[in-house]
Amino acid sequence: MKSPVPGMPARLGSLTVRWVAPALFGWLLLAGPVPLQAAPAEERSNPCVVAMEMASKGIALFERQYDQGLAAMESAAAMCPADPSIAFNLGLAHYQAGHLEKAESVWDTLFTAPSAQDAPNREKTLTNLAWVKFELGKDKEALQLSTEGFAAYPGSWGLAHTRLFSLFRMGRYLEAYDWLTRSGLSGVRADQWQQQASEYVVETLWRTFRECPSAQPGKPCRHDGQLPAIRQAINLLVKEYPQDVRFIEAKDRLLAAHLDQDADIPYPIDLPHEAWSKTGNVDDRSILLDEHIKALPPMATWEKREDAFAVIIGIGHYQHLRARHFADRDALHMQKLLVERGVFKNDVDHVRLRIDQEANRATLTDDLQWLVRQGQLNPSAMLLVYFAGLGASQAGEITVDDALLLPVETHLEEINPKTTLSLNALKTALDKLPNPEIAVILDTCFNETKECAVYQGATLSDQVANPTAPTTGVALHGLAPTPEFFKGHHTWVIAAMQQKTVMYGPGRQGGLTYFLLKGMLGAADGTNGTSPDGWVDLAEAFAFAKQHLPETDPLISQPTKMRLTKTKGEK
Repeated sequence: MKSPVPGMPARLGSLTVRWVAPALFGWLLLAGPVPLQAAPAEERSNPCVVAMEMASKGIALFERQYDQGLAAMESAAAMCPADPSIAFNLGLAHYQAGHLEKAESVWDTLFTAPSAQDAPNREKTLTNLAWVKFELGKDKEALQLSTEGFAAYPGSWGLAHTRLFSLFRMGRYLEAYDWLTRSGLSGVRADQWQQQASEYVVETLWRTFRECPSAQPGKPCRHDGQLPAIRQAINLLVKEYPQDVRFIEAKDRLLAAHLDQDADIPYPIDLPHEAWSKTGNVDDRSILLDEHIKALPPMATWEKREDAFAVIIGIGHYQHLRARHFADRDALHMQKLLVERGVFKNDVDHVRLRIDQEANRATLTDDLQWLVRQGQLNPSAMLLVYFAGLGASQAGEITVDDALLLPVETHLEEINPKTTLSLNALKTALDKLPNPEIAVILDTCFNETKECAVYQGATLSDQVANPTAPTTGVALHGLAPTPEFFKGHHTWVIAAMQQKTVMYGPGRQGGLTYFLLKGMLGAADGTNGTSPDGWVDLAEAFAFAKQHLPETDPLISQPTKMRLTKTKGEK
């Protein structure tokens, strides 16, 4: 049977049933043991002795036939309603069977019963009762119970978990953060919770900045009337919690955004009080791929390819342009997955990773020339280029031949092939190579959408109304996927051609990269109708990503069986 409290075994006599909780972490709580040794004949007439034996058999039966096991435990509880261990396990059985209201009722009765005030499993009962109320959407009751419980049982992770998530779902983020700083909890889990809380506090300030009523459509609030309240709030946070650098950073970025129309403004993130389900077990971090990728065991060295080379680029913070949200995370995640569970070796002689300020034009040009040389020296080598950042097209042009990738130092008024990276130049260099496995993955686009490209001059609506009007700067149309560009035997993957690309906010990544990574972690194995073979190739990963990107038009020039990651365990 599973319990609302992570990793909690419940003991009934000598029988032990271990429950694995739907929460995130694994503390241990032990219910009070009930001896199961055979009772003397004169005691067997005692209904509670019989009830204990019936309950223990119900527990054993529950795993195989939960309905019969549950019936036995209900009969035991009816026979001996005063026994706290029987009632405790009956509540667990109802919870595991999905009967949350019945579990709540059983634990409510048990918790308030005079006979259970000093029961050894009282803390566990309170912890489970608070959590099941949270799952039922009774946040205020869950908060009250968990608050009182944590005061009585300091250091209880189960009660802390319920209290924190109740505050989150009620939108009380600063209260949650302040409580965590005084709770006495420490360690990795406590640090992660505190980071969550501070992110939510900061996001509420950015929302005020972005969404003030006087802001122009599509632009953040930058007028002086709104700024004093925001500055006062962030100044109080910095003064009250000087040890948290996140508040200091937020103060600097808010001021910069007020002063500079093109300053980097964080991408909006979902807040629990709006995004979380109002009932059920929730965890807003389950969508992030960070922990999944971080925990990956390295692939056996003999499965790495000696002839696999990659250039991986992610620019999330440009020197003179607004940010391309999550691009640095995208590149870091891609690199880690490819070298941990992919065929690429984890050293600079095989994979060159360039993030933000390292991704200047001179360095990237050298990296791409290095990659081409590897192809020339190793005609059977696998070559990969990955880019997450801003794109553009040459002024007045609308085909993919004119697409440009922007290095970190790009100036808006100086976007041309000499200051950027030309897709056509890259294609020309790669097409001269005989290598059968070459792929270019671009999590960007080249039209006017702010998620992936830059533009200036007339708006798209202006150009439609007056198509003969001259255009300055970067083209406003999406780029046509010309057959001539993709006629080579190498594979091109582009996040969007004529539609917008997407940022996958819940996962804090670009949409294409997030679902490519999720597919490469194993979800895409066999996506194209083939039998899963323990590997994910580029065609499978793209097919999986496209299934989850209905709002855009991702392109793959031709499917390829180029293996990327291994999904099964070591041989």
